[in-house]
Amino acid sequence: MSPHFASQRWAAKEDGPRQGKEPTMAQEVKVPKMPGAPVFGKWISPEESVGQRLKGKKILLTGTTKGVGRVTQELLCAHGAFVCGSGRTPGVAASVADELKAKGYQAAGMDVDLSDYDAVKKWVEECAELMGGIDVVINNASHPGMAPFGEMTPEIWNYGIKNELDLVYNVCNCAWPYLQKADGASIIITSSTVGLQGSNSPQACHAACKGACLSLARQLAAEGGPFGIRCNSVTPGLVWTEAMSNIPKEMASGLVAAQTTQQAIDPMDIAYAYLFLASDESRQITAANIPVDGGCAGAVTGGMQGEIEV
Repeated sequence: MSPHFASQRWAAKEDGPRQGKEPTMAQEVKVPKMPGAPVFGKWISPEESVGQRLKGKKILLTGTTKGVGRVTQELLCAHGAFVCGSGRTPGVAASVADELKAKGYQAAGMDVDLSDYDAVKKWVEECAELMGGIDVVINNASHPGMAPFGEMTPEIWNYGIKNELDLVYNVCNCAWPYLQKADGASIIITSSTVGLQGSNSPQACHAACKGACLSLARQLAAEGGPFGIRCNSVTPGLVWTEAMSNIPKEMASGLVAAQTTQQAIDPMDIAYAYLFLASDESRQITAANIPVDGGCAGAVTGGMQGEIEV
């Protein structure tokens, strides 16, 4: 707000109403546009956003059987979206979706090996038919290949590439034709802080895949722009999932101490980042990365001493 406009607003309060139409609290600005500019999503007032941030959105979400994906599916459904999920463990994604449908939400879940292009293509087609199209793709699922680099075999390396990078290509590529037809689409690719910086833990393949995910997100933002397709990435830090809770307490203490916030991240914190990027509230955000990492990628901390409280 300019100083001049601010002074006018204060004068109106002190000296009575000004002549003419008073601007409302929230009003769409008629921004300049180039001829033929695509639509990236509609403008939403604060009143409209309450409980309906994703009303009518049709969303593909990978990895909904547990952790971040499971809470994300419920959050997005609660905000009005129809969310089709996926999982590798037979029957679990469908079971999770059934629980959501019992609450009155629009949800589905199917068994999919995301590293198999043909299986992904079939899943995407089925979801698009079920939902009546696709507006948002959230690449949440991954399964890394981990080993110290000196012990990194071609088998481990290829497994990681297939299940952390190829699966993102598979989903985005199969969904691309549907996103081109959407009235403002969004792709979200989950990377990791290890894609931004090195680590003293054995994560070479994981780092390579997640670094590639960051680059892919920027490239898809560039290629998707003419079609009204946005693409952004999210870099989670230490998210406290079922898998993390099983690591030795001493190791966990060191990881948590590296967080600037001095605490691990709840899966719901990642889900809310997905919610924002999936909504039209972020319609002018593309080719960006949102760290949800407790600050560990942006600030150095010595860490607190002692054991964590769980």
